[in-house]
Amino acid sequence: MQLTKEIAEKRKRLKISQRELAERCGLPQSTVGRIEAGIVTPSLPVLQKIVSVLGMQIALQNQSADKWEGLEMLCFWDDELVAYLTVKNNKAKIQRFTEHPVKQIFRDDEMDVFKLATILETRCWQRDCRNIDNYLKKLEIPYYDPLAIVRKTHGVSYNDFLWFRFNGENLRWKDVAPKRLRNV
Repeated sequence: MQLTKEIAEKRKRLKISQRELAERCGLPQSTVGRIEAGIVTPSLPVLQKIVSVLGMQIALQNQSADKWEGLEMLCFWDDELVAYLTVKNNKAKIQRFTEHPVKQIFRDDEMDVFKLATILETRCWQRDCRNIDNYLKKLEIPYYDPLAIVRKTHGVSYNDFLWFRFNGENLRWKDVAPKRLRNV
């Protein structure tokens, strides 16, 4: 069961409205609603506030934290390098090479891995997509993990030229682009 579903169920069992939970956490009610609906992934501090108010506890597994440590990723627009990202101690540092708003997915120079995962998720299928289990099975990914999905798909979307390249890869846009965008 997803943590967001557990939060919603616990809140309901305690007979606390979304509005009341939001007030106790110092958040807008719409944010609580979007978290429970799985539309947004909360940052760790926000998540800690929510679970504390609900009398829940969370524990981060080293395995999930370790997958980020030492990550290096290049972000391209077509074959133009637009950003370089490294992760150390669960903090992502971003060096941007363009400020062009269409070509830039990162707004901050530094963020935690939770925010990075949220950004990478924008390059994935929606969690509640009707065929998500089939897509994950095809990619040999056991559960919805934005980093794992982007590693396999390079974050390629059907409607733009943004994509990611990881350490050890020697790819160009033509290698990862959808067929209809390869010669554009």
